[in-house]
Amino acid sequence: MESSVQSEMQSQAGAIRSSTGQNADRLVHIREEIVYLNTIGKRFVAAFDRFQVHRALLAALQEIYSFTACCILLKGPPNQLFIIPSYPLSTPLLEAMIHRITSAAHVMDFPHIDEKQLAATAYLDAPDELAQPRARKGDSGETVGSCLNIPLTVENHIIGLLSLFDEQPGAFDTNLLQLTAMIADYAAIALENVRLRERENALWRQAELERQRLELVIRSMAEGLLITDAEGAVTSLNQSARHMLGQANVHFQLNIPLHELAKENAVPWLERLADTTQEALQGKTVTNQELFIGEGDETVPLTLHVSAAPLYAADDVTSPPIGIVAVLNDVTSMKQVERLKDEFVSVVSHELRTPLTAIKGYTQHLVRRVERRLRKLRGTPPQLNPLPTPEPPESYDLRSLNIIQSQTEHLERLVNDLLDLSQLQWGQLQLQYEEFYLTDLLNEYVHTIQDSAEQHTLYLDIQTRDTRIIADRKRIGQVIGNILDNAIKYSPNGGKVTVRLQRQQGEFLVSIIDEGIGVSLEHYDHIFERFYRVHNTSTQQYSGIGLGLFVTKEIITRHGGRIWFTNNQHIGTTFYFTLPPTARTASHELRNHH
Repeated sequence: MESSVQSEMQSQAGAIRSSTGQNADRLVHIREEIVYLNTIGKRFVAAFDRFQVHRALLAALQEIYSFTACCILLKGPPNQLFIIPSYPLSTPLLEAMIHRITSAAHVMDFPHIDEKQLAATAYLDAPDELAQPRARKGDSGETVGSCLNIPLTVENHIIGLLSLFDEQPGAFDTNLLQLTAMIADYAAIALENVRLRERENALWRQAELERQRLELVIRSMAEGLLITDAEGAVTSLNQSARHMLGQANVHFQLNIPLHELAKENAVPWLERLADTTQEALQGKTVTNQELFIGEGDETVPLTLHVSAAPLYAADDVTSPPIGIVAVLNDVTSMKQVERLKDEFVSVVSHELRTPLTAIKGYTQHLVRRVERRLRKLRGTPPQLNPLPTPEPPESYDLRSLNIIQSQTEHLERLVNDLLDLSQLQWGQLQLQYEEFYLTDLLNEYVHTIQDSAEQHTLYLDIQTRDTRIIADRKRIGQVIGNILDNAIKYSPNGGKVTVRLQRQQGEFLVSIIDEGIGVSLEHYDHIFERFYRVHNTSTQQYSGIGLGLFVTKEIITRHGGRIWFTNNQHIGTTFYFTLPPTARTASHELRNHH
């Protein structure tokens, strides 16, 4: 009995020792597997391009399998196939492998794959340090004996296919599939990282090329380019901007706010540039601000047109600008041409004034002589003659002289417009204020222009009593004459022209209503521009140099009034202008005069 019990105890102890040994072996195997996975994981992490990933994958697989070729298919477009053979493969074997790969890829929902195209573009990579050449066994090198296809996945997304091939059947142990899948996962992550790195590098290269191209464009720009930060300090200047600003003899420093530079250098133009920059930093787009740079005694100083726009971070216009970009254009030569043109116009206008003054003076002298002769004739007692007395020739002469006088005054207004343009361009238009009645001035011009406008009938409609005003009588008369000339000129078929004077909201409102051709919509925004002429769509062409309304608007604006126009409902146009009873600068100038 004791012997039986002892024997059973010895048997149990042996079983326990055997089980303990098996557990110990299993633990050793697990440790070895962990060390192995850790080792190959480090290989994949260290790989910085896809070929190093291929070598890490090949090294890991060769430790557990013996195979003829390892193939990696990466999903496109375009699809890319890499074949790593252990020795040169026969054409039938290659075709069989590619057929197997294509079939497996189709099952895994790869984009359509053309076998011939895939075979033509396949890349054969045979690293000398890892390839293990083997001798072929008989005729087995013509066909595929074993095949193992494992998807390469990253975050449940298939990026490719790993395929192992061997000529011998049963070359791949199914017990190692889980380990192989883990190796494939390592490879997939490494390949995806390489792809992302390559894409990032490509984007960086593209960005660098674009940056270099942009720098080249900026350097070659004829316009100056100036960029500031959010504090208004200049951070970048291109070569043209350096040249333009360098002509001003100002110590121009980067990374210092423009307002500080303006205080240090005490030059007005730099302060204006700083103001323009500040305006753009507040989110406004500034266009064609004029800067006069240079010495004050220069006839035409260095002149720049500055346009500035805010810069926003990543197109986020809701946040404050991170800086501004300003474009500088040197318009000095243009200003010189304008100055020469204005000087020419001024000289020609002065030369024209001399004969005009003579013509006007002699015409007025002849008008007075004819008027005296007509008064004498009308004072002579009628003769005893039953026949009607014919109108004396002097009456025809007087009408002709009145037309000459009216046209001379019209020509004089054109010459005056040219002179006024020159003065307006350079800020030299002077206004001579005096007190007068606006009714008298309107009446004078209505009667004068009526003498030469035989097809038109001019009416004066005064709707206010006290029309005393302090303004430049000559200039306001010039305004009335210009608008009435336009009303006559653009009413070729005659008709009625009404001049109406009203008092509205403490201002005088003058309306000049004609029955002419009106103003087309395309001319609305340009009608008050200098040298702008309205060309009718018909064959009728209208004379003029396009300065009357430009000068008119400037005169009215200088007086503190407004001018505009509307097309009438039925026919013609109405021009309006307002004048305060006392111009905004008149009181000050009158006090200085007294």
